Amino acid sequence: MNPAIIIIALLFFTSVIMALAMGVAWLHFGRQRHVLSWALSYAAAMVQWLANGGGIALNSGGLMALTACCIVISSTLMLVGVRQRSGRPVPWRRLIVLGALVSGGGIYVSLIGDRSLQGMVVPSYVAVLMLWAAAALWPRNRRFSAPEMAFFCMSLMLALFEVGLVVSAAMDLGRAPGQGLALYRALLGLGLPSIYVGLGVAAVMVVAGDLAHQLRKQMRHDPLTNVLNRRGLDEAAARAMAHANRHQRPLALVICDLDGFKALNDGHGHIAGDAALCGFARLLASAVRRGDIVARMGGDEFGLVLIDTDAAAAADVMERVRAEIGFLVLPYAPQTALRASFGVAEMIATDDSLEDMVARADKALYDAKKEGKNRVAIWRAAA
Repeated sequence: MNPAIIIIALLFFTSVIMALAMGVAWLHFGRQRHVLSWALSYAAAMVQWLANGGGIALNSGGLMALTACCIVISSTLMLVGVRQRSGRPVPWRRLIVLGALVSGGGIYVSLIGDRSLQGMVVPSYVAVLMLWAAAALWPRNRRFSAPEMAFFCMSLMLALFEVGLVVSAAMDLGRAPGQGLALYRALLGLGLPSIYVGLGVAAVMVVAGDLAHQLRKQMRHDPLTNVLNRRGLDEAAARAMAHANRHQRPLALVICDLDGFKALNDGHGHIAGDAALCGFARLLASAVRRGDIVARMGGDEFGLVLIDTDAAAAADVMERVRAEIGFLVLPYAPQTALRASFGVAEMIATDDSLEDMVARADKALYDAKKEGKNRVAIWRAAA
């Protein structure tokens, strides 16, 4: 049996597995656009390998032309998926025009049977797209994750491999196939299966890593308000308290809730109550600095950890929030004016955990409620 057919069969079944894996991931884990793009990319690759095998077995220029078109589609969709995952705009018009031109060139050289040009036109396009994908994969304002690094390296390897194919094909340009064709076939047989499978494994690792990150975020975030939940608060506060102790820096905890929240729920329904919670959470998040912690502790109660902030400064920040909350407009209760009370406690040397601060901030919140609500109270030892 022709060794090329064996290699193509391996690549075909790899594409089948990858298309199925990406399709399942898209269907059952959030229907993310980039996962769908990668599933379609490997589906196009399935057709590509079938056409490639048929073209070799039947010596068919038409099937090789179809192979060229499928390679263009598959590599384009791979780049599209990377850009979608990175949150970058997809230049659809540019990709369509460029892909159409390369496809036309690939169809032409396949039909005329020019092996040198056939080995240069489409691989050049794939090399450019893989370099483009690697650049788009580079994270902004953070480090590479391990799966991203693997995918980045495999994209670069595929780009370099395609460049090697172009160079080897160019060796026979303008003359009968010879040393260049032999090198081209050797590169395909030795390098393509490993790199293709490696890129597929890296793509699966990226999707799995994204899913794990999504699950971790869901475990630590409140689904309604999109701020941390109590578990997320405990973990983030433990790190913040350790840092404050290590560097002898102040740290303040604020416990706050909406005044009359039960009456709002009872009078206008849970939709109005949910809108009030979301608006309150957004106001709290916008009032603090980057690095400060905002969490929903349960019901209408929120907790904030303010870094490098003493109790007096934290009370000033909450006083601004208290003044602004009355201007929030609730779509289902437009005549309702929201009010909130706040209890503030500063970390002291004897605090072993967040619970120690919570107890004092809760006491301050109780004092604010007892004194008439709609106010900010600071826990003081004398009290």
